[in-house]
Amino acid sequence: MIDLKNEYLSNLKRAAEKIRNNDDIRVYSHYDADGVSSAIIISEILRRQGKKFHLSFLKSFDINAIKEDEDKITILSDLGSDGIAEINDERVILVDHHSIPPIEDKKIIDLNPRTYGYDGSREACSSSVAYLLAISVDDSNNDLFPYYISGAIGDKQDVGGYYGINFRLNEEFGKKYPIKQDINIDGRSVTDAICYSTDPYFIGLTGHRDSVREFLKEMKIDPDSSLEKLSEEQKTKLADKLMLILIKENTSKEGYENLVSKRFFFNSLGVSGKELSSYLDYAGRSGNMGLAVAWEMGDEEAFDKIEKTALSFKDELINEVTRAAETVKEMNHIQVLNVMNESLTGTVSGIVMLYILKKNKPTVGIYKNKGIKISTRATRDLVSKGVDLSTAVATAASAVGGHGGGHNIAAGGEIPLDSENLFLMKLDSIVGEQVGNSKNAS
Repeated sequence: MIDLKNEYLSNLKRAAEKIRNNDDIRVYSHYDADGVSSAIIISEILRRQGKKFHLSFLKSFDINAIKEDEDKITILSDLGSDGIAEINDERVILVDHHSIPPIEDKKIIDLNPRTYGYDGSREACSSSVAYLLAISVDDSNNDLFPYYISGAIGDKQDVGGYYGINFRLNEEFGKKYPIKQDINIDGRSVTDAICYSTDPYFIGLTGHRDSVREFLKEMKIDPDSSLEKLSEEQKTKLADKLMLILIKENTSKEGYENLVSKRFFFNSLGVSGKELSSYLDYAGRSGNMGLAVAWEMGDEEAFDKIEKTALSFKDELINEVTRAAETVKEMNHIQVLNVMNESLTGTVSGIVMLYILKKNKPTVGIYKNKGIKISTRATRDLVSKGVDLSTAVATAASAVGGHGGGHNIAAGGEIPLDSENLFLMKLDSIVGEQVGNSKNAS
C-alpha cells in the first residue's frame, strides 16, 4: 500500500473488513469511464472473494433506488455525494471523489479522498479509490491497475501528468507496464485516429475523413498506415502539424497538454490506457455498461461488441458536438448550449469548452426532457481565477428546487423544466461573483 494519512488507511481497512465479513453486497456506480472502471474494480474484488453481489449503474445519485437494499452492505461508486446524508449508515461504503457536504455524526465508511485533504479533482478519482480498496482487501488485486488508469484518464486526471495519490499508485504499481511518450490518439489507421479524435478535437479534421486523408498525403504519410508503423520523424511531424491546428483555434492549455503525453500500454488487454478508457466510456454512455464488466471477466465476445458500438458512438458524438456548438448563447459570465443526447451532455460540454468556444467563460450544457439535466465545464485557468462550478451549480440549482454538485472544474445537476431561465441567471451571477467581476445577469 502507498503512504496515506492514518485516518484514510484506517477507513480503507474498515471497508476491506466489511467486504471480507459479508457475503451479499450491493453496488451502485455511475456510467461514465470513471464510474465503469471503478465498478469493474469493485466487481472483481467481490468475485475474487467469492461474494454474491448485484451491480447497478445509475445516471446520478438516486436515493430511492439506493434505499431499496437497506439491509445489505452497499458500495456507492462515483455517484456524487449530495444525498449521502440521507443514508448515513455504517453499512455504506463511499467510493467517490466529488465534493461532500458536511455530515453530522458520520457513520458511513467514507473513502472519498477529499475528506482527508486530498484533491479529488486532480489527485484521485473514484477508480483511484476503488483501486486503493482493492489493494486493501488483497494486495494481489494490484493487477487491476489498468482499470484505475482508464478511470483516471476518463476523468482527465492524466492531463499534464499524474499527481498526488495517482502519482504514488503509478510509482508503486505501474512500473511493469510499458509507458512511452506518444501522440494521444488511437485508431486502426492514422486516418481513423484523427478523424474520430474528440479529445483532442481538431476543427476541420475531426469528423472529416476526406480532409484528414488530404492532410496526411500533404505530409507524405500513408493515410492507411497504422500509427505504430510511422517512423519517429513522421510522428514528430504529425504532432507538430496537429499542434498548429490547436494553436490556431485557441485551444485551452489542457488541450495542448493532451496532444502528446506519456501513455500506458496494456499488452494483455491489447489496448492503451486511452483506448481502454474510451471503450469503457462508450460502453457506459451507450447503455452497454454490462458488456464492459463482462469483458473484464473473460467474455471475449463482449469486447467485439464494444468495439462495434464505439464507431457508431463516435459518429454520434461528433455530430452532437457540431450541432450543439451552433446553439451557443452567451451570458455575462457563462456560455450555454443545448444537447440532444442526455448521456452526452457532459462530454459535449467538455469538448466545446476546451476546443471550440471561448475560454474566458465556463460552458453550461443543457438537456431537456421531463426535467433539465445540467452539465458544466471550466478550464484550469478559470478555476485558478476563482471559478468553482461545484458550489455555483449546487447553489443555483437549490435555489430553483433542483440539486447539483461535483468538482470546481466540472459539475452537474438537475432542475425543474420551468426553471431554466432563473437557474441560468443565478448561475451567471454566482460565477461572476467568483471571478470578482459581477455584473447584472443577462
